[in-house]
Amino acid sequence: MRPIFRSFLIAIPLAACAGPVRYAPAPEVPITAGSIDLAREASRMVEDRLNQDGDFHPGDLVRLTFPYTPQLNTDQRVQLSGAISPPLLAPLSIRGLSTAALQARLQSLYRAKLARPDVSVALLEYNRPPPPPEIFVLGEVVKPGNFPYRDGTTPFEGLARAGGGNRDADLTRVVMLTPVGDRLEARMLDLSATLHGSTRAIDVLPPYTILIVPPTGLARDADRSRQIRQIIGFNGFNIGSAVTLIQP
Repeated sequence: MRPIFRSFLIAIPLAACAGPVRYAPAPEVPITAGSIDLAREASRMVEDRLNQDGDFHPGDLVRLTFPYTPQLNTDQRVQLSGAISPPLLAPLSIRGLSTAALQARLQSLYRAKLARPDVSVALLEYNRPPPPPEIFVLGEVVKPGNFPYRDGTTPFEGLARAGGGNRDADLTRVVMLTPVGDRLEARMLDLSATLHGSTRAIDVLPPYTILIVPPTGLARDADRSRQIRQIIGFNGFNIGSAVTLIQP
């Protein structure tokens, strides 16, 4: 997959356009070196996350354990083709599968071979370890940065860990970029409304989420998707066709 960020432009396809449309940062919005460096780090980690198609990759070491036929227990190194060679079966491609999906598939295949086809799958060794789960908070916050992820993290916790919004922050238009499969979903959150008593459910962030807090100086527009593109562009993102815009 091409790198997600390459310049200070963003290319996002629109349904009504034949090709990508590029948006440059508004010239009156400063882009600090720290924000640029952090955006590049977010780019690298999110790109690694989007490239993690399934749990298995060439060179990984996979253990198959048969509780009722232990003589078949085996450790398998995933081949460059993405296949392993389970006992009694033809080579099996496991590229793109999760551990649970592979276990279910093996049990199905072994029903014709074993009276008790139970098998468990464990990933013993990564050839290429996945990036550690983190969240990123960029833009108009006191301490932009990347922070270790933990279950149940909300946008408000992410904002608090970044020191909160600074005096230029617009909390009514915070953009949340969330990895979903091999894509990013971008939508806008009004954190200010929740702080002022809105009963809307509070989002829980998945790993590798990027929160972008824009400045109040960005021009408002009735088209929420255009606002999202403008805010992403202000932070120097180039995510191309990997992003789906979600209307809040």
